[in-house]
Amino acid sequence: MEFSEVLKELRESHSLTQDQLAKHIDVSRSTIAGYESRNRQPDYDKLVSISRYFHVSVDYLLTGQNNIEFSALPLPEPDEKILDRKVIKAYRRLGFESKQDVLKYIELLELKEKHDKS
Repeated sequence: MEFSEVLKELRESHSLTQDQLAKHIDVSRSTIAGYESRNRQPDYDKLVSISRYFHVSVDYLLTGQNNIEFSALPLPEPDEKILDRKVIKAYRRLGFESKQDVLKYIELLELKEKHDKS
């Protein structure tokens, strides 16, 4: 089985749309469509993101054969740099008033952390 088929099968078995999967791995819906139609190939980092999201090995994504079972592993902690990029991207999509609310929420979280430390 090819990567395109494996990805589509995994996505559909988890009842995800292309758009939902794209948001989880931080790409566009058209990128997922390209992966599934064999027009595009993911880079190494995206392969790793996809494998972690679905709890399968990269080998399984590329070949459809599962030599190692990862289904019992917990989701990995998000990489801080990736999380920072996602937060910034999400923030940029917000309107002015929502951005003001985000700032207030961050200030509230800072107060909470300060309180928790003391």
